[in-house]
Amino acid sequence: MAQEQIVTVNVSGMTCGGCAGKVKAALESTDGIEVATVDHTTGRVDVTPDGTVPVSDLEFSIDEAVSSTGYTVAS
Repeated sequence: MAQEQIVTVNVSGMTCGGCAGKVKAALESTDGIEVATVDHTTGRVDVTPDGTVPVSDLEFSIDEAVSSTGYTVAS
């Protein structure tokens, strides 16, 4: 069994648990993402791919999902 690769990004603009919930829901409804763990206090988001989409292709999908909730992936 291959080791899971977790993709970590920082999201700016989240101020509460509700913000984190929106980002988590958007990410987990995105093709190729199995689980998203979101911490609004640090802005850290850990995404666990489901293996159906190459990890290299997930960056754009993650950015689009986060943007759709009104927040931005920090560079």
